[in-house]
Amino acid sequence: MALATKRLFRFGPFRLDAERRLLLRGDEAIGLRPRVFDTLLVLAERAGEVVSKDELLDAVWPDTVVEENNLSQNILALRRVLEEHGSADFRIETVPRRGYRLIGRVEEELAPPRPTLAPVPPPIVQAKPEPVPSPVPVRRSWKRLAALVAVGALAAGTVWLSRRGSSQDALRRIHSLAVLPLRPILLPPDQEFLGLALADAVITRLGYARSLTVRPTSAVRSLSDGTKSPVDAGRALRVDAVLDGRIQQSAGRTRVTVQLIDVSDGRNLWSQKFDVETKDLFTLEDSIAESVAGTLAANLSEGETKRVGRDRPAKPEAYEAYLRGRFFWNQRNEAATWKAHDQFERAIGLDPNYALAYAGLADTLNALQFRVFDPARARAAAEKALSLDDKLAEAHASLGNTSLFADWNFAEAEKHFRRAIDLNPSYATAHQWYAYCFLARGNMAGALAEVEKAETADPLSPSIGVDLSDMLYFAGRYDESIAAARRVLELDPGFGQAEQAVARALLVKGDLDGAKQAGLAMAHLGEAFPDSYLAILAARRGDRGQAEELLGRVANPERWITEAAVAVALGDKDRALAALEDGFRRRDGEILILGADPQWDPMRSDPRFIDLLRRIGVVPLERARL
Repeated sequence: MALATKRLFRFGPFRLDAERRLLLRGDEAIGLRPRVFDTLLVLAERAGEVVSKDELLDAVWPDTVVEENNLSQNILALRRVLEEHGSADFRIETVPRRGYRLIGRVEEELAPPRPTLAPVPPPIVQAKPEPVPSPVPVRRSWKRLAALVAVGALAAGTVWLSRRGSSQDALRRIHSLAVLPLRPILLPPDQEFLGLALADAVITRLGYARSLTVRPTSAVRSLSDGTKSPVDAGRALRVDAVLDGRIQQSAGRTRVTVQLIDVSDGRNLWSQKFDVETKDLFTLEDSIAESVAGTLAANLSEGETKRVGRDRPAKPEAYEAYLRGRFFWNQRNEAATWKAHDQFERAIGLDPNYALAYAGLADTLNALQFRVFDPARARAAAEKALSLDDKLAEAHASLGNTSLFADWNFAEAEKHFRRAIDLNPSYATAHQWYAYCFLARGNMAGALAEVEKAETADPLSPSIGVDLSDMLYFAGRYDESIAAARRVLELDPGFGQAEQAVARALLVKGDLDGAKQAGLAMAHLGEAFPDSYLAILAARRGDRGQAEELLGRVANPERWITEAAVAVALGDKDRALAALEDGFRRRDGEILILGADPQWDPMRSDPRFIDLLRRIGVVPLERARL
């Protein structure tokens, strides 16, 4: 006889037999599903220690990417077992933002030796040998066994091939994708931005594939809290597939686990783990983007797959500063935009040849034009980016923005917008800004088409939703404009620009009571525009005194356009033209919509107004033909 031992864990009334995969209470075996047993075994092996969620996921599902909900269900099942069969001394504790810990004394021991078969020597006693069975039945039994194995293998292979084939078919059907913010696990507070920032970087990369529509960061930013499942998020974003994942840092390394999920049926089409030194985040982004592009290679041309690549910055610190900048930029408010501006400046200071950082700086300068109107600096930043990499869609779009709203150079703006869209058809911002080129040239159909493309690329963007509302307003479709703005408010009740769009359309419609309510709602949201609109509303009511009082509260740079609108409402064309000339001298971008905005319709026949439009270079819309 040979002796063998086995591992047992004792805690309270329980014995956990690792070899036989049994949980015993006395002589009673308590049934556990295999993955639930594995979860308990990991916790027992490290009793008293905090085991992170990621460690449990890796141990229990070593070759599969699964949702944390699966782990939560396992923990719930184990807690029920401990409550029903154990005592309060033994429990599984949740450690917020870290993981789980098995509470209670656990002893590991080797079970008593048990016999195992060893080679038996030939018998000494003489006995009549038993008849040897005929070899024929033995051969037949092996043949039958071999046949069964072959059939089983064939069946398994057929299933595997069918699944593989169906996965490949599903991959070929993917033409739209959302990259969800990576869910952080135990990240230090100063690194929690990485989940969204790395998703943004991958989104930008994949956007260069013309045959793949990739939802922009602004569309997925609201999903950072993880309240929606990946499939529900994908359906809300109207895409074929989502890239979902987790990010964790430990001992100077960053690990990301991602999976590609088919939105139609929730299948996991592809999954992979990436593990790099934390200081080399660019390699992480690079690996994820290239792996996804490779997985979808059947859908992409060779040129598109190559275009996903990008030059790496000289210093890892510059890349991290850039990621932080884009993280703040995607919040789309003034305070965050200033932070983004500072991070892009820092990235440039660390790496003066980092093209993406210059593109980001140009974006912030364009966004802050009402606070630091410095078009020369914005233009220089975008041109520097293009001198370093002329295939950056972001830089072309940013230069197009400066050319349009600062230089009033419509041909140059159009050239850069078209180039940005050619490089990255999924870049919703390029379509959004390009719409104003068409508007300035009197092409309402073209303007609506571009903003609708932007809305298709980014259906959850409040900013694009408001621009769609504005274009419908310029087209004289006021009810549709109001409906579009109210859809934005359903998604983001605090987005004051949508209330502004509602108020403006109601004013032009002549619904003064409705316009007043919208103006008060804007004031409640803390917008700077209510005094302007309430002044215009008072003028529309014929209350000159109140209009002038409210106008006195409006400061530059918005004052000129409010004064002009009040003057038009009061029938004072001379004063209106003087205010519009002030806007012209300031080269305010707002003046580009002068030929489209219906509030200026009473001025259209005045030769001075016609001359002003000519000097600006805009073509007035002929609303009667719309």
